[in-house]
Amino acid sequence: MKTGNTFAANITRMKAYRSTALLFFVLICFACKKKDSLKGINKAALFATPTTEEIDAVAHSWAQRNLVPQQVTIEETQSINSKLSAYIISFSLGTIKEYAAVLAPVTHQRVPLLFYAGGFSMNEEPVSSVKVKLPEEDLPFIYIVPAMRGQYVSLEVSGKLLKSPLSGGSRLDAFDGATDDVIACLNAAGQLFQQADTNKAMIRGGSRGAIVALLAGIRDQRFKRVAPVAFNSDFVGLTAQHYNDPTYKAQFLNGLINGTSTLAQTRQLMIASSPFYFAKRVPEAQLHAAQNDRITPASEAELLLNEMKKQGVGNRATLFIYPGRDHHTIAAGNTELESRINTFFSAPW
Repeated sequence: MKTGNTFAANITRMKAYRSTALLFFVLICFACKKKDSLKGINKAALFATPTTEEIDAVAHSWAQRNLVPQQVTIEETQSINSKLSAYIISFSLGTIKEYAAVLAPVTHQRVPLLFYAGGFSMNEEPVSSVKVKLPEEDLPFIYIVPAMRGQYVSLEVSGKLLKSPLSGGSRLDAFDGATDDVIACLNAAGQLFQQADTNKAMIRGGSRGAIVALLAGIRDQRFKRVAPVAFNSDFVGLTAQHYNDPTYKAQFLNGLINGTSTLAQTRQLMIASSPFYFAKRVPEAQLHAAQNDRITPASEAELLLNEMKKQGVGNRATLFIYPGRDHHTIAAGNTELESRINTFFSAPW
């Protein structure tokens, strides 16, 4: 009798669990429907594989842009030592004023330029913050950290801090527009610093900055070496998976949702932000990814490298995937990564 009561009680509990699970499933489905940011929008058309014509149209739009900066100015100068000076520079690109931090060796020799493109977070202060450890020998390049649109730059070197005002524009234009900023900044540096050899530019970036680094190399042949760390390649495919995510919505979809952008314009922005569709134009590259990264999965780096191989330019890139690391730890104390990038950038021209 005791066993029977236990069995009956278990059956009752199982029915209760099933009812609860069913209710939970219904609530989840209801919540998913409520969260469908693209309800009423043709998702199949929005996220269809880009056509050759669409990709060519993006490349054509890049070629038509005027990225020659105006009102190029040195806003602040600090002497770091007898061989190195630091600057905050400004320039206008269209209707917005932008800033960058620059470390320039005191020399009459022409030297390459090394750019650092910062990341992006909806939940953090809009700053590209960099602390520079100087090499024991002379700095062999001009080091530049652009404050891309909607951000400012904070650069610390040898105990001295340079901080820019906020660059104009929207930081939500985080890829295509930010790449405009980097290219314009390269042009501005060429105007201000006689030692700048703008035909020997390199660029490193992490996360959003890694994607901008790739796009800069794709769009401007003066960027001859790129080192992206933790990056996405295909924002058409990724946005199709994450269109309810606040960051993806803010960067790509809000204009379509609120009626200020068309479906075609939204597709153009996703394509223009995706290195994958321009893999043949990627210059010499050292790609870095973390095995456990869920924000910019290592599969995105593999996707780009495989497409480069398919396009016959796979020999330009090397991919390193770091076991046990994720998006937030890929560069933290990673001496192997730093050594590889330093060797890559210091190779003879």
